[in-house]
Amino acid sequence: MDTKLHALFPAAELAENSSKAVTVAGKNILVCKASGNYYAVDNMCTHQRSELQEGRIRNCFLSCPLHGVRFDLRTGVPKGELTKVPLKTYDISVADDGNLQIKLD
Repeated sequence: MDTKLHALFPAAELAENSSKAVTVAGKNILVCKASGNYYAVDNMCTHQRSELQEGRIRNCFLSCPLHGVRFDLRTGVPKGELTKVPLKTYDISVADDGNLQIKLD
């Protein structure tokens, strides 16, 4: 499998406990900052296929704005009974130029 790095936006644009939706290589991805770290997950709830970009972030968990399903940003694993299907997560890092970059297969 071929892995490619994609530049996103300056890391400084993302405040603590906030997120920003981006489209990279045709994928709808939500980039989040929580507990001082950056995370990237699919921007689609696995419960009822609703976008997650308006969801609240607290303690590295992202809540779906539609029904409140909570996903661990570190692993994508959901909490609760509405879904057992995890979100796809992506490797994300801060490049030397201060921009976030994401690895996609």
